[in-house]
Parts: sequence; structure tokens; C-alpha cells
Amino acid sequence: MKNQTIKKLFILCNLMFLMCLSTLAQSQTFPSKPVKLVVGFPPGGMADIVARELGERLSMVWKQSVIVENRPGASGTIAADAIAKANPDGYSLLVILTNHVVLASIRQKLPYDSFKDFAPVSLVGDSPLVLMANPKLPANTLAQLVSLAKSRPGMVTYSTPGDGSIHHLSQELMDSTLGIKMVHVPYIGGAPAMLDAMTGVVDLNIGSPSQAIQQIKAGKLKAISYSGLKRSPLLPEVPTVAETLIPGFQAALWAGVLAPAKTPKELVNKIQSDIKVAMSGPEIKDKMDKLGIEIISSSPEEFDQYLKSEFNKWSNVARQANIKSE
Repeated sequence: MKNQTIKKLFILCNLMFLMCLSTLAQSQTFPSKPVKLVVGFPPGGMADIVARELGERLSMVWKQSVIVENRPGASGTIAADAIAKANPDGYSLLVILTNHVVLASIRQKLPYDSFKDFAPVSLVGDSPLVLMANPKLPANTLAQLVSLAKSRPGMVTYSTPGDGSIHHLSQELMDSTLGIKMVHVPYIGGAPAMLDAMTGVVDLNIGSPSQAIQQIKAGKLKAISYSGLKRSPLLPEVPTVAETLIPGFQAALWAGVLAPAKTPKELVNKIQSDIKVAMSGPEIKDKMDKLGIEIISSSPEEFDQYLKSEFNKWSNVARQANIKSE
């Protein structure tokens, strides 16, 4: 009996050793065919921009084609569900935005588990938000806006690309911290939300610096504050929320890469390392800076912790503001 047990353990150890060798060999030869980056949003948005820049550079690193596939719909859940069910071999990856964790906090049901069904690979970059006002609004700074909102409770309005967006949650967090209550006006997309702030239909808009910079320079909007920890290189004259009224305040639309949950750890590490190489260098940094996107590299473990901390942060905001989505 003892000899049989030892024999079984020996066989098991050999099998495990062979599996490890197989996984190591797979990661060393990866990729041997085209890789697909799936994006849950239409072309032109941040996820698509990041995916195409990343794909172009990874194709040079890998000497293989990297295909960006847009699968828009249901706030990115259609694409996420496809990758959650994909073969965990590294050839199908998902480019996500902040809404991946936001949806997990505001929706009761999703066709996948936002954490258990994915393997975090790397954070790629983020784009903090700018709070802008119609030029006629009698407030030019965040402090003046707070005073105005307190003097006109429930009357100051702001637009965002939609209910439950990071733009919406960011402003809810700011409002609750500063003790004010402004009226949220959701739109379908950032362009109409910004347009109505320019024409005075709403008082304020929360949007991307890269999309707003021309309107700000033309005087069609005035920038009030920036949600990054440091000032935007596109709008260096605009103070951050953190340096003015709320120390440590930060909110951003970020992008990252996920793989299916059972992707081998060695393969995840290789993909992350190659992403870091692909997105390094002054040329890509300068290009992304002009788009208002800061390149950020992280290990899979760091990205995992970041996802969890972002989920906890925005879950608390959504709960306090009673923001839900079906």
C-alpha cells in the first residue's frame, strides 16, 4: 500500500512537472499566430484609441498581427462576456475602461463575474477629467462654484456621457465631499453633453481634456478644475481638485488589459512585459500626452489590486448616491 501511494505521488509529480514545462514552452513561443484585442466600444473612444496604439506596437514586438475588434453594446458587457468565455491561451484579450468595475458596482446582474472570470494583465493608461462651465456661469474657480451651488441648491446643472459613468460618479464624489448638490443631466455620449454646456442648456460638463481643449481655447467653455493628482499637460493652467479643495481627490477614465481567467500565469506575465516594452519610449509618450492619456505600466498583481480598490471606491459612491443600473 505504501509503495502504491509513493508510486502515485511520483506519477502526479511528473505530470505536474510536464505541465509546467508545457506552459513555459507555450509562453516562450507566444504568439505563433495573430492576437485579437477586443474592445467593447465603437471606434474613436479612449478604449479604441488605446487598443489601436497598443496593437500597432505589440505587432512590432511580437512580429505577429494584432487585430483590434470592436464589439460595442451594453456598455462593454458584450465584449467582456465573449472574452470571459474565450480560450485562455493569450490570443484573445480585452481592453477595458473604468466602467468595467463601475458596472460591477451598480448592476445587479452581469453575464460574467467581473473579477473571477478574468486575469488582470496590465493597466495601460488613464485620462483624468476636466470640469467645464458655460462662459456665462458666474463662477471661475472650484471655490466659487461651491459657493454658487450652495446659494442655488438644486439649480446648478451638469452634463455627463451617461448615468453611472465615471464622469457622473466623479462629480457625485466631489459634491458629497464638498457638501453641495448639483443636478445631473445624463446624455448618450460625450459630444452632445459637451455641446449643451457650450450652448447653455446645462451649466457644466465633465469631459476629456483632449475633447474639450479646442472649445476651452476658443472661449466656448471655461475650465474649472481637473480630476488628476497632477495638472494636465494639455491644460497646465487648470488647477486640480486635489490642490484646491479636496486633498488626494482623483478620478479618471483608465484603460487596461484583461485575459480569460485560466490563462497561465507565465503567459500573463509575458504579455504584461511585452505591453510595457510596446508602450515605452518618448514617441508614444508624446503621442498619448497630446490625447490627454498618461501611460501607466503595472504588474498583473498591481493591476489586480487597483481593480479591487477602484471597485470599492466607486461602489461606495454609487451606494451613497443611490445610483443603480438594470
